[in-house]
Amino acid sequence: MVPDGSELFWGGFGYQRAPIAFAHELVRQNKRRLNIQTCGSEVDLEIMCGAGVADKFEIAFTAIEALGLSNNARRRVTEGKLQIEDYSNLAMAMRFLGGALNVPFMPIRSLMGTDMVKHARFKGDKKLKVIDCPFTNEKICLVPSVQPDFSIVHVQRVDQQGNAQIDGIVGEDVEGSRCGKKLIVLAEELIDGDEIRKRPDQTKIPALYVDRIVILPFIAHPMQCHDYYDYDLEHLQMFHKLTRAEEMWQEYLDNYILGVDDHWGYLEKIGWENLHKLRARKPWGY
Repeated sequence: MVPDGSELFWGGFGYQRAPIAFAHELVRQNKRRLNIQTCGSEVDLEIMCGAGVADKFEIAFTAIEALGLSNNARRRVTEGKLQIEDYSNLAMAMRFLGGALNVPFMPIRSLMGTDMVKHARFKGDKKLKVIDCPFTNEKICLVPSVQPDFSIVHVQRVDQQGNAQIDGIVGEDVEGSRCGKKLIVLAEELIDGDEIRKRPDQTKIPALYVDRIVILPFIAHPMQCHDYYDYDLEHLQMFHKLTRAEEMWQEYLDNYILGVDDHWGYLEKIGWENLHKLRARKPWGY
């Protein structure tokens, strides 16, 4: 569904509910020139820029938290193969909210004291505007709303109609799911509508927003999915080590992404015994 050159809202936040399986499949299908819009993500962004799938990021941060900086992203920026437009977390969240509300821009004060209002990259003068407020005459910053071609959101559960439930931290996924022109939901589990009705407060994304559903286990591996599985620290450490040099990154890419047919092949390579060790323990959720 995702053609080359698409803009994508990318759900999850940090280690939580990253749509890694979707990033892998974009690489296998050799997608190109994608613009990824997210507050902050980690392994998935490293995969997409490292494999040449994405050449633009509109983000607030990227790193492999607790382990180190984003080696692939830094290398691709240096090579001129990746452009990054830098916003704050709040600014990106406001852009998604504006898109969900179908308004062209959102006001924000907190960028006014930063260099972000002075410097722009590929968005140029469309990055933001500083204007005189028509009501107070004070300076105020406006950031453009985001309405990407697709929103990609990973949830814990979804029913046959598309009602999607999220446990734990939600991040910007409520606004992000509503701002895209089409919404693809990835879920760990397909459940019956009766289960949805037992916990209606957990249905963060109603079915009316959803265009496509993908059901797979361990979508976020090696990241985590609250109440389903923890992050795989050993794999994350290996991943971060192998991204330090291009040859080692290509080795990981060939072995774990291009070297398997699909997500099931990836899980087989990780090993089901290892995966089941990551299963969450109730009631802690990790």
